[in-house]
Amino acid sequence: MTPEVPGLTTKELSAKTWPDLERLFQKPGIGDAWWCWCTFHHTASFSRDNTPRTRAERAVRNRQEKKELVGRGNSHGILVYADGDPVGWCQYGSREELPRLDHSRNYRDLAAKGGSAPFWRITCFVVDKNYRKRGVASAALKAALDAIRNKGGGLVEAYPVSKTDQGPGYMYCGTVNMFSKAGFKTVAPLGSGRTTTVVMRKTI
Repeated sequence: MTPEVPGLTTKELSAKTWPDLERLFQKPGIGDAWWCWCTFHHTASFSRDNTPRTRAERAVRNRQEKKELVGRGNSHGILVYADGDPVGWCQYGSREELPRLDHSRNYRDLAAKGGSAPFWRITCFVVDKNYRKRGVASAALKAALDAIRNKGGGLVEAYPVSKTDQGPGYMYCGTVNMFSKAGFKTVAPLGSGRTTTVVMRKTI
């Protein structure tokens, strides 16, 4: 087992910390973050008509879109640091801010019904390849839950991976074990295939 990183610190994503997110997402071996920029869940649907064909082209567009969302206060997340260097990230936000799953056929019957409490989503994790399996994602999750609690709390939903045979790059939604340790309960499977995810929820 690789020991956990001592002295991890966290900061909220903001215009001030945006350069740190850029540094993290442009590190070698960072997975799909270099071109996705965690914009997938911000959009309601996918359209081939206005989507760049190559990942390099998508990287340029998505980076700019993410920067604009951050500037408007419409993108939330937690950055994790080790000795001042950004090594991890967790995206969270309201249902309105991250609407993509509401338009998914697989999710439709699992959507939370009724209730007036605020509804939050935790959708993405990114960890520097040199710091994986060292508690970075767990630190990001804890800070994200604290941030949600400080914003009034409510129902928090996540979509961690329960099984994959495609390597650590496909664990970007987190793991069931990590969310279980944080007090989340499994609702139902969300999809199946080479990578299987589940819906988990917790009220804070």
